[in-house]
Amino acid sequence: MVFRLENAIELPFGFIGLTISSNFAVYKIEIDMKNLIITLMLMSSIYAKAQDTEPIKGSVMWSLRESINYALDNNIQVKKTVLDQQTSEANLSQQKYNRLPSVSASAGLNFSNGNSIDPITSNFINQSIISNSYGVSSQITLYQGNKLNLQIEQNELLVNQSELYQQQAENNIVLDVIQNYLQSLYYAEGITIAQNALETAEEEMQQAQIKYNNGAIAQLELADLKTQFAAAQYAVISAKNQYDQQVLKLKQLLELDPDVDFQIQPVALSEMQSVIPDKQTVFEAVTNFLPDLKLYDVQGEILEKELSISKAGYKPTLSLSAGLSSGYTNSLDYSYNTQLRNNFSPQAGLTLSIPIFSKNQNKTNVALTKIEIEQNKLDKIAVGKSLYSNIETAWQNAIANQAQQESAKVARDNAELSYELARKKFEYGSLTATELTVSRSNFLNAEQTLLQTEYLTALYTALLNFYQGNQNY
Repeated sequence: MVFRLENAIELPFGFIGLTISSNFAVYKIEIDMKNLIITLMLMSSIYAKAQDTEPIKGSVMWSLRESINYALDNNIQVKKTVLDQQTSEANLSQQKYNRLPSVSASAGLNFSNGNSIDPITSNFINQSIISNSYGVSSQITLYQGNKLNLQIEQNELLVNQSELYQQQAENNIVLDVIQNYLQSLYYAEGITIAQNALETAEEEMQQAQIKYNNGAIAQLELADLKTQFAAAQYAVISAKNQYDQQVLKLKQLLELDPDVDFQIQPVALSEMQSVIPDKQTVFEAVTNFLPDLKLYDVQGEILEKELSISKAGYKPTLSLSAGLSSGYTNSLDYSYNTQLRNNFSPQAGLTLSIPIFSKNQNKTNVALTKIEIEQNKLDKIAVGKSLYSNIETAWQNAIANQAQQESAKVARDNAELSYELARKKFEYGSLTATELTVSRSNFLNAEQTLLQTEYLTALYTALLNFYQGNQNY
């Protein structure tokens, strides 16, 4: 039976393993210390983050700024990018440790019977042999075409890239919150418009009922106004449902629990509008603020390092190994300690590995990396065009809706005046219910158009401000 201790020590990380073997079975216990430490670090950071954020309960009413802050702290996609960054940092640490030598120790107890070779003396004998063997060995790579240093530099760039991905995820969640919050404000004001329309429709129906009772109008006109009142009730219910659905989307975006009663802070859309920034100013600021283009710059540097690493495959590898060993056997008449001293053997050696032919693997790796570099350049150009197109579209829409807002306000005011006059005419009997309905519809359409232009102006202005790094919401 053989008892062997394998890889008992490996610095700085490694595994502690125990192997017990016999003719019938092998039992092995391994603990991967590197992965265990990394896992514990990630788990502890998640737990700490969870402890920092108190769960929201009951009823809350948040402003846009409060909603954005909560989303940045709790959104799942943002949290994932934080973990990705921690993983990149752990990989960078491991790459630095890879420059250190590996050290391992071994100890063995062996028993054999019959014709066999003594593992200590290497003599062929016919007797029962009990022997011990001990050893310590170390190995370090002295030169590998500068591959280790290149890998460290590449992992440093990967850490920087993970930070940019985190910024990109945060920007995406901010944009989503802005859009959904403003959409919720739009639907909230739509409820107000629908409720006002319901109140006026009810008043007109009551007036018509009195007139009908007095014989001033026909039943057809009364029925028309009752129909309009029912339609106004339906419009209120529909507006509330749209608002509730939109708030639900925003609530899910914020990762709030289903039992939280979440409401947005009432703010007039007109109050959220600001001066539309200059288009060229936004173009100049977006490159410095947004990480979208920076990601491709860093990716280009990573691929350049990968190209150098691929070219390092053409270069030789020089490694140094050293070790100490000793042992004991009962086939000799010397004492245990004496044999350990006599059998003590230090070893050291240099190994030079020169690549001669690798089935064109190195050449293929270099060619593939060069292709990736060119693809990354094209991807950056495509993303840049898309980004500038989004800015141009947002700017044009902001300008157009701001101009339309002035016209829509004039149209709404005139439609409101026309509707008020129509109501007075109907009250005095000089206007039919059908004509009153047409006037009311014109007023409601004009008010809805004004509301829409206010919403779109606020949205596109907020997008332009965001693109240039202005986040004063």
